[in-house]
Amino acid sequence: MFELSRASAVPLVDQICERITQLVREGRLPTGTRLPSIRKLARLIGASAFTVVDAYDRLVARGLIESRAGRGFFVAQRRIVAPLVAVEASPESANDAVALASLCMARGNDIIAAGSGFLPENWLLEAGSAGVLTRLLRGQRAQPWVPCPPQGLPQLREQIAARLMQHGIAAGAANILTTFGASQAFDLLARSLLTPGDPVLVEDPGYFVLFEQLRAHHVRLIPVPRGAAGPDLEALEAACRAHRPRAFFMQTLLHNPTGSSADPAICHRILSLAEQYGFAVVEDDVYGDLYEGPAVRLAQIDGLRHVVYVGSFTKLIGPAIRVGYIAADAQLIAQLVERKVLSVLSGSTLLESFVSEVLDGGRYKRHVERTRTRLARMRRDARAALEQAGIGFDAAPGEGMFLWGRVPDSAPVEELVRQARSRSILLARGALFSPVAGCHQWLRFNVTHSTSPPLIEFLRESLRAAA
Repeated sequence: MFELSRASAVPLVDQICERITQLVREGRLPTGTRLPSIRKLARLIGASAFTVVDAYDRLVARGLIESRAGRGFFVAQRRIVAPLVAVEASPESANDAVALASLCMARGNDIIAAGSGFLPENWLLEAGSAGVLTRLLRGQRAQPWVPCPPQGLPQLREQIAARLMQHGIAAGAANILTTFGASQAFDLLARSLLTPGDPVLVEDPGYFVLFEQLRAHHVRLIPVPRGAAGPDLEALEAACRAHRPRAFFMQTLLHNPTGSSADPAICHRILSLAEQYGFAVVEDDVYGDLYEGPAVRLAQIDGLRHVVYVGSFTKLIGPAIRVGYIAADAQLIAQLVERKVLSVLSGSTLLESFVSEVLDGGRYKRHVERTRTRLARMRRDARAALEQAGIGFDAAPGEGMFLWGRVPDSAPVEELVRQARSRSILLARGALFSPVAGCHQWLRFNVTHSTSPPLIEFLRESLRAAA
């Protein structure tokens, strides 16, 4: 049926899932096809029955196959994807950004999610298995159904503080506030630090959901070009002189959407400008755990004097685990706790206990290391496949989950995105990632979803036709 590679760093379970998924998407396993029994497949591919059971369970969870009692496993019927039609009918600008974010969260299993911001579901199951819940309910941690302290579960805040100390960031539990993901963190910070009309610096390109959050607070977004080495320092200093900004929101490591990381020298200069012009730097580090090797973070240099640090476990444990956090000086944390109480009262003891259990057992560390290895391989493969299809990339390779690719000028990107949606392919157009709607010929690709043969074939045909 297919062969497995024992020399590969990819676990056998993942290899089985990937091979069967590819066979289904290429039409070699049509809807209704009965798959080999667990024992038969294990014998054919030389794997244990337990490995095949795990793979089949994951494919069932993804909706790719289904289990019929007493009969075995069958390829599930592909569903018609209605959400793509809804996105097509939505207005442009802010609503288009909200539509993309919503579709990434609610996408069906039959969508090729090349523009998604999340890891594949079968990768996430490894970090947050049912065994974690079992240990949680049987353990000595806080009862998961009781109210959570507004500042966050004390044990989780201690764990986060310890992790930050490993990164060289001097923070104690008193400097930590847990949030419903990074999105709530940004909203609380906007409510506490900004007032309507304030000039706020953002990266161009940058995180498109953040732009819409800030616009909702009626601040003025001032774009700062982002390059392979970080923000453009000349443009940043010019913006500081001209606008006297209140804050600068930026990503130091594994920037979304480009995958670049800021040079240490640029980080030092940014902090000098923050001190000179008196603005806060909000450091978004939700992808930082995926960075390979020693890293320099703004909060590490600054010691939380001018920097407010934002992290999250949602990207790596799973979208359903809405647990993020803010690290800041104690005075700002007190203000943020008050804002949090007035908006949602407190967080979820269940979710925060779950994250605490994952961190405590070493499972998260192993998951992150395995994910780094897999992303590096898939990034190389995705870039090569997309280049062959006609997408251009800068020389700097970058790291992490995203590739920032340029579409030839002959191809209108908006039409390309619309055509892709008609084929159940989700693309993220570059203009969404620019606060001034620039980056027209760019697309953001999620490397874990961007080697799909139907995606590569669609891009190759479309770009060739446009040329």
